[in-house]
Amino acid sequence: MEAEYPTAKEWYKANRPTLKKYRGEWIAYTNKGVISHDRDYDKMKEGVDPSLSGLDYVIERIFESEFVEPIRFYPVRMRTLKAHDWQPKYELLLKSQNTVKVKMLVDSGAELSLITKKLGRDLGCAKAGGEINNKAEGVGGTIEYLLREVEIELEGHTFTAPVAWAQTDDCDEILLGREVVFDLFDIEFKQAEEVIIFKWRSG
Repeated sequence: MEAEYPTAKEWYKANRPTLKKYRGEWIAYTNKGVISHDRDYDKMKEGVDPSLSGLDYVIERIFESEFVEPIRFYPVRMRTLKAHDWQPKYELLLKSQNTVKVKMLVDSGAELSLITKKLGRDLGCAKAGGEINNKAEGVGGTIEYLLREVEIELEGHTFTAPVAWAQTDDCDEILLGREVVFDLFDIEFKQAEEVIIFKWRSG
């Protein structure tokens, strides 16, 4: 039986190394631990107790690039690709027709925030008849998306920002981009401490 923590955020902080086994999967977790996981978003959601609301747990995708093991060449140790496996993710609320608590990768290289097709569906996003998809270049190739105004609650502040709702089925990225967010907050990345600090710009 896993220990219970005051919040899901505290559980995550104390248990992040154990998430290695979920690489490439979507997970849902509470202050008690992981309650569902699967490579397919829908199957992960099916595993969540239906009595729980979208505010009772956090959704996150564990990237394949996380928890990269060092390559060993005796007597020298070298890491693959990067020396620090921390991903700068941050917990927040996304609100449209429905509310979902997610942990998103904070990406200063992304102009717009990005959500997957299935996550957008859970938020209540719908495609209007005759609406044409936009296209953008992503790391894995071209992504088709629809632009939506989504309410974001971050560090006690609520605001609306444009979000690219992916229409490409194989897009599994959820990113918090610069548009609006980086104008409202001063953001500090502290990789050594594995911390991101969002400071609201009162002016």
